Amino acid sequence: MRVIAGEVDGHHGPGSTYTPISLVHATIAPGARLVLPWNQEFNALAYVLAGDGAVGAERRPVHMGQMAVFGKGDFLEISAADAQDSRTDALEMFILGGKPIREPVAMYGPFVMNTKAELLEAFEDYEAGRLGSIPAAHESVTDGD
Repeated sequence: MRVIAGEVDGHHGPGSTYTPISLVHATIAPGARLVLPWNQEFNALAYVLAGDGAVGAERRPVHMGQMAVFGKGDFLEISAADAQDSRTDALEMFILGGKPIREPVAMYGPFVMNTKAELLEAFEDYEAGRLGSIPAAHESVTDGD
């Protein structure tokens, strides 16, 4: 388990954030179970990067590309399936959560903002090419520029 940002069970990650969060990258061996102490004031999500497993006391199945939303509790429970597929040796997950900030949410397509006006601005920025490109276009830098 690697704490990327925030704090989990007294372990602090190197990342800095503007709001109280915790972000963890967990690698769980086949058949193993992770019981992770969690701040009760935080919400909690787990995104499966690779592999198969189960989450919660109910052991609900999760697979690569899926996200689980946890309810309130002192611990998060995650188990790796006994056998993983040929693409991975273990269950790989991002576990994240934070103190709810109670901001309004407006979303449409890939954009999530706080207001409809911000959504419109995001679409306009996208259509005008102001959000960048994939792959990123790199400009060459020369001396004297």
